[in-house]
Amino acid sequence: MKSKIPCLALGVLALLATSCSKPNQPMHLTVEHRISPIGIDATSPRFSWWLGDARPNATQTASEIVIETLAPDGRTPAERWTTGKIATAASVDVVPAGFTPQPATRYRWQVRTWDAQDKPSEWSVPAYYETGLMDNAAWNDSAWITHPARDHLHPESVPAACMRTTFATGKPIARARLYATARGLFEPWLNGKRVGDDYFVPGWTDYAKTNQYLTYDVTPLLQKGDNCLGAIVGDGWYAGRLMWRKQKNFYGQEPALRMRLEILHSDGTRTVVATGENWRVSEGPIRTSDIYDGENYDARLDPGPWNTAAYDDAKWKPATVVTDGKTGDRLVGKIVQPVRVTQTLAAKSVTKSGEGAWIFDFGQNMVGIPRMKLSGRAGQTVTLRYAEMLQDNGQLYTENYRSAKSTDTYTFARDGVVEWSPTFTFHGFRYIEISGVSEKPTPDALKGLVLHNEMEPTGEFTTSSALVNRLQDNITWGQRGNFLEVPTDCPQRDERLGWTGDAQIFARTSAFNYDVRAFFEKWMGDLRDAQFDDGGVPNFIPSLGQKGTAAAWGDAVTIVPWAVYQLCGDKRILEQNYDAMKRWIAYLKNSAPEGIRPEQGYGDWLALDKENPKRNDDTNTPKSLVGTAFYAWSTELTARTADVLGHADEAKALREQRDYVRDAFQKKFIAADGTVAGKTQTGCLLALAFDLAPETQREKILTDLVADIEARGWHLSTGFVGTGILMPTLSACGRNDVAFKLLMQETYPGWLYSIHQGATTMWERWNSYTKDKGFGLASMNSFNHYAYGAVGEWMYATIGGLNAVEPGYKKILIKPVIGGGLTHARCTLKTPYGTLSSDWKLTGDTFELKTVVPPNTTATIELPDGTREESGSGARTWRVKLK
Repeated sequence: MKSKIPCLALGVLALLATSCSKPNQPMHLTVEHRISPIGIDATSPRFSWWLGDARPNATQTASEIVIETLAPDGRTPAERWTTGKIATAASVDVVPAGFTPQPATRYRWQVRTWDAQDKPSEWSVPAYYETGLMDNAAWNDSAWITHPARDHLHPESVPAACMRTTFATGKPIARARLYATARGLFEPWLNGKRVGDDYFVPGWTDYAKTNQYLTYDVTPLLQKGDNCLGAIVGDGWYAGRLMWRKQKNFYGQEPALRMRLEILHSDGTRTVVATGENWRVSEGPIRTSDIYDGENYDARLDPGPWNTAAYDDAKWKPATVVTDGKTGDRLVGKIVQPVRVTQTLAAKSVTKSGEGAWIFDFGQNMVGIPRMKLSGRAGQTVTLRYAEMLQDNGQLYTENYRSAKSTDTYTFARDGVVEWSPTFTFHGFRYIEISGVSEKPTPDALKGLVLHNEMEPTGEFTTSSALVNRLQDNITWGQRGNFLEVPTDCPQRDERLGWTGDAQIFARTSAFNYDVRAFFEKWMGDLRDAQFDDGGVPNFIPSLGQKGTAAAWGDAVTIVPWAVYQLCGDKRILEQNYDAMKRWIAYLKNSAPEGIRPEQGYGDWLALDKENPKRNDDTNTPKSLVGTAFYAWSTELTARTADVLGHADEAKALREQRDYVRDAFQKKFIAADGTVAGKTQTGCLLALAFDLAPETQREKILTDLVADIEARGWHLSTGFVGTGILMPTLSACGRNDVAFKLLMQETYPGWLYSIHQGATTMWERWNSYTKDKGFGLASMNSFNHYAYGAVGEWMYATIGGLNAVEPGYKKILIKPVIGGGLTHARCTLKTPYGTLSSDWKLTGDTFELKTVVPPNTTATIELPDGTREESGSGARTWRVKLK
């Protein structure tokens, strides 16, 4: 419903809502899972809020959303739209029926709710959201531009291009928005000031199919009279090195820029400044920039204030307008939060490593770039090299970086102090060696700038064990380092790819630590872009033209959306990917006509099955067993998705297909006595976790699983596939005792073992480094690899006790389990409904549990003595005596 309303009334309403915040006001308002976002292209945007009602058993029975279309000044309302009062408990991902957002429009919105007594809350404090261009046609007045053709045969990258134009403004400005994208990476500038604080924009996609653009509010940066709009453009993923091969230019040779500055004047007229043939370009001081190899910056070639209107660009070249048609099928507003600096680390120590060389230790394996503040002489070149570990002799260990040079250089233009950071590269490191200096640098000469997509932190987990707490830190640092535009396997070597297997294994853990809804929504779009015509899914996304698919890797197409739906309540990710799921199931069916997948793929990657000292047979989990198990599981998840989306007939057919595969699995891989083929932990786990074993044989399979763990001295032997389901399966089968033994195991292999070896992130291998044997195989030995961090899912659900019974924690089970010698644990999660927490301690035989249940949800509390009680929202304390 729309209505014209007096500006004064709405102004008063907004003022009252802002200045009179009350306890029962809705809060934490988001659109498309982001607070006050700008540049949203969604045609059916999702509105969410927390109730903010601290009263016990608070629920919502109705709501009303008011959306105001704002005038060009961004403050004065022009139109008002309201849902009216609607009887509904929904407060997450609400799509207001009848609301149609318009392109390049700013909205202010508020919500109020009604409680169980039909009493309304106060109106929320106003929140804002702004649409993007929403249509490719809006870009028609701009063009892709590049530097004139250069020699790209050289193995190094070409210098980053500086691009600029000037324009004049005279009339008063109401607002100005910059819409910008690149094939490559860009850093925008306006009148000598950097636009935004994000890095590596627009991000990584399959540029031939999808290009992301960003929207910036640049109103404060414009000036009356002459202005200058520009950008620095580098190779990035588009034209730089990718994968372990040394070739570059996978997507194209010359990076390109596309910009559209739209200025809305106070009189209602518009001025558009767009990339085109009138732009000028030149090479700048960034001589090479590559994600794997690093950046070389020569300040002597700095053109000066090139990004200001007064600069003389007569010697620059005209930009080349791209006419090759390789502009991507669509331009879409960037939905995931950009990469930003989220933390700055100081060096813990500085030690000499050679003549004129010093190593900075930041005490934490991290991903990002340095900030260098250093005094130098004209012509002096300083070199920065990176490593995750040191050799025994104190030198950098870089073998595991393989061909990635991971080296930056800076050449001084003149004597004096400079402050500098690389622009178009990032590194995985704990240590930086600086060389080319004449004296020992001070500890503050280098800072570590931590970079990743700026997802909202959501989970916290601590226990009475310092080792388990360090494990949780390692898990979160691993996620931070690898959730950079895509969920990479590792952030340091010549790989850094969006491996699907790693992502699906870690998805549930990741959804506790951070709000990953937008991150995975974007990446699943990349997956759909890459899916093969026959329905197969590449092993990493974006795919880089690879062929073939592997079991447990391609299954990310079903597992990731389902995990996000379960833990975040995001139904749209199911809607977006349902067709891709069905295509994947069709591919599996066509490649397994008898219900058995072929013996191909990665199997249980990096499993340790052959390290059982009591067995000398050729122990191994058959790849066909892994493939068939995941075939059944993906079919089941697709059937569940069909249920949610209301496709009952398709769900029925999918379950029939799943039963057919289950029967085939039993005949092929489970012997009459219940022995699972391969006789491995992972084989047993797959049969149990995916409900593939006959009920009469489950106990035998569980017994075999535990016996193998015990025979290894209570150690696991699982690789990537098995580790992801190991702990939840043991707990689901009633063997929390075994799960705790594995968690608390401090010898090889186990989660705490690497901590004793100095780990500050998760490692690719259980023994990537040992103090007695040194480094593992350098060709595959990442010290920042999150897959084994999937144990976090179990820690939060079992030790912390937080479980989503209904999607997004609408209904909750709080069931903490005592074990492993732990006497305390605290687990807190920002759910889509509000903060949920469990805080327990064991003192003697007294168990005390403090819980907080968010408004508009309910919980079942189950205590270690078996006591069960239903609870509405609010804070409560429970105490029981344990025998």
